[in-house]
Amino acid sequence: MEITNAKEDQHPQLSLVESQATGGSFIQPTAAEVSVLTFGKLHNGRSHAQELSNEFARLLNRGSSLE
Repeated sequence: MEITNAKEDQHPQLSLVESQATGGSFIQPTAAEVSVLTFGKLHNGRSHAQELSNEFARLLNRGSSLE
């Protein structure tokens, strides 16, 4: 599996929705914007989980080589 940097995976549409929400005039996001946001959140979560799993495996391997 490939691990990518989460910051590289951000989409410009997300900043538009966030800036509208903080500016006081909220516009309901489209289904496509919600889909992009959801996909991004899931992808980032899975990437983070994979990174943690890889780190845990490295620690286990390092510990077993010390015995």
